[in-house]
Amino acid sequence: MTDITPEHERLATVARGYFAALGAHAELRVIPLAGGGVCVVDAVRGGGKIYVARDGSALFVSSALDFEAGLIAFRDGRRSLTATLARPPVRDG
Repeated sequence: MTDITPEHERLATVARGYFAALGAHAELRVIPLAGGGVCVVDAVRGGGKIYVARDGSALFVSSALDFEAGLIAFRDGRRSLTATLARPPVRDG
């Protein structure tokens, strides 16, 4: 397993901020990516993953998409709009 560096932690903070805006997420795991970047996984069922590049751009994928498929999309340059990630979820009621 790869150690978490200060750079990984900086990028993970970006993902944690997006997860916080999306709702409470208590079980976040940081996975360093080969070649730079991180994937922060909400380990709770249905939580999703946020891949963050060195430049801070990010891709959110739902838990329905496996890690490798999300990584391929991320490496192919796919990104989420940061305004979408930062927007709080709409709640019924």
